[in-house]
Amino acid sequence: MNVYFEGDMADYLINFVNNLNPNGKTGISWPQYSVASPKLLQLQDGLIPLTISNDYYRVAAMQKLTELSLKFPI
Repeated sequence: MNVYFEGDMADYLINFVNNLNPNGKTGISWPQYSVASPKLLQLQDGLIPLTISNDYYRVAAMQKLTELSLKFPI
């Protein structure tokens, strides 16, 4: 399965450009990102090239940025 060019990623891009929503008739449902439910679409090698995962990669960095922006508002 090709997810990059004529595959799912192209469909997600075309759907997003036309509807401001990447979801359509192909691929898995890509949930809208929110602070309450931070979800990422992951591209992987193998039989299941697309998965949804929790975005916990930037928690510490985002907490630090929030702390600094509250301490030193612009």
